[in-house]
Amino acid sequence: MTTRTMAGEAGRGNERLQMLAGAMILSAGINRFEQPKRVNTALTAGIKTVVLLSGRLQISVGGGREREVCGPAVLLIRSSAETERDQVFAANVPIRYLIVQMNESVLGAAMTNALDRSFEAIDSKGASGAQLASCPAGRDLQALVFQINNCPIQGPERELYLCGKAMQLVALAISSCTTKAGDADNRLAARDVERIRKARDLLVASVREPPSLDALAQQVGLNVRKLSAGFRQVYGASVFGFLQEYRLEQAYKLISTGEMSVSEAAFHVGYGAAHFATIFRKRFGVSPSSLR
Repeated sequence: MTTRTMAGEAGRGNERLQMLAGAMILSAGINRFEQPKRVNTALTAGIKTVVLLSGRLQISVGGGREREVCGPAVLLIRSSAETERDQVFAANVPIRYLIVQMNESVLGAAMTNALDRSFEAIDSKGASGAQLASCPAGRDLQALVFQINNCPIQGPERELYLCGKAMQLVALAISSCTTKAGDADNRLAARDVERIRKARDLLVASVREPPSLDALAQQVGLNVRKLSAGFRQVYGASVFGFLQEYRLEQAYKLISTGEMSVSEAAFHVGYGAAHFATIFRKRFGVSPSSLR
């Protein structure tokens, strides 16, 4: 892959781009903004599959409702025409991602019809007809990202390998997202969405000593099953998966800006120092002490 480094007064990061088969773009990288950043861009027609390995963002497409997504998660966007995508990134939260942008012309009529049937389960449509779905990225999706990022082939067959893995990733992402969207038990009324958001606010306010799942459900007036399923639908993560990501993001910010030492940041977000170092490295790929 060729490498393009992105830098500016609001953010920094790097991205690797690869054009595949003339109708597919594969990109992967990490980015971090030093200030909260809203990015509004035109999204071309086709299918865009984003695997968010870590980080958090708010996104809407085609004038549809905004949703907050917490990695590891997958975002799936399908549009038949150029449409607007609006994203909000938090300050000092590293975003690690892999994206497959695919023009549907690469597919035959039979595969396009199959996609139409799959996307019937997705009801998150914007005014332009663009569809947005999200769900947690399981180990199988994360494994595909690893295989793509560590392609073992360097010869002319490299593009064939990457095309195959990218198509596999898109298929698995569609299957994961449409299954979640088609589950009637996951469909939430507006009042339940507000309760889910209240639960999120309660978690953030008590990050050091969060309530148990039972206590949290009771505080917002939902049963545990509905709270858990709803949290995955609204935030693309389990209740405590979201909490862990939020804790690590806050710790990353506190350490990288020099506001706190590693041990102070670990305590501040509710972790013991030894366990904190392990999960921090697993999430961000670097030790917390290396940010000092």
